[in-house]
Amino acid sequence: MDRLFSLLERFAPETLETIQSRYQVLRQVMHRQPVGRRQLVKDLGLSERAVRSEVDILKERGIIHITPAGLYLTPTGETMLHEIDEIIPFLYQTQTLAEKIKHLFNIPEVIVVPGDSYTDELTRKDLGRAAARYLKKLLYPSCTLAVTGGTTLAEMADAIGPGIQLPDVVVVPARGGLGEEMEQQAGTIAAKIATAIGAQYRLLHIPDNLEESTVEILKKDFHIARVIESIKSCDILVHGIGSAIEMANRRQLTADEIDFLKRRNAVGEALRYYFDEKGKIV
Repeated sequence: MDRLFSLLERFAPETLETIQSRYQVLRQVMHRQPVGRRQLVKDLGLSERAVRSEVDILKERGIIHITPAGLYLTPTGETMLHEIDEIIPFLYQTQTLAEKIKHLFNIPEVIVVPGDSYTDELTRKDLGRAAARYLKKLLYPSCTLAVTGGTTLAEMADAIGPGIQLPDVVVVPARGGLGEEMEQQAGTIAAKIATAIGAQYRLLHIPDNLEESTVEILKKDFHIARVIESIKSCDILVHGIGSAIEMANRRQLTADEIDFLKRRNAVGEALRYYFDEKGKIV
């Protein structure tokens, strides 16, 4: 696939430009539907003429449906977009970066989504869609799935959608609540994923930042103990990587603890561990 796109880039670069342009139109319509042409012009940074031309072509091919309320993807368009997603890493050359990461960290599978999820809301949605596609490939009957919270996993839960039914799967939150918006809570995400795939779910009705002594007392409750055991023995864990200082504030760490993280140059957080830019635990 890399060789094919490399050849196209040298032989017919305008072909790749056309694919990228139409993909961006489809992507915007999918995330914002119903959306008007003027909004597309604003979001894509293209001329009205260019957007009108692309929309007309996509409409003729049954990919976009135009209504007074705005543009929608047709079922054909949705299917096509999912198929195009498979070639996006090669189209935007993120596959090369993915291969480097796989080699450096000895990771069997890496998926890189083009864009900046910190500044572009749609890139975060794309990241969620990519995670949802990969998760669907991993799930199997009778497995236990544990998920953390956060914006990216909330997007993943929204993107799961129907398509597979796994009634024997159990989905659990990998942590308690963290004071996030309800949609970003681990419990909400677990329930949403379970509903989408027809699975079972169990919730953990405790805050994530409790003192250890309090946690030990709560673990004596049968229902809480059962969920914690499901988390510990889960077959698949999906977790995000957050900003170290942001997560420290959410967990209500003391000023001295946050100052310590800053002095140690902590940049990321996952599963209550804080890391510097080289991946070392601080």
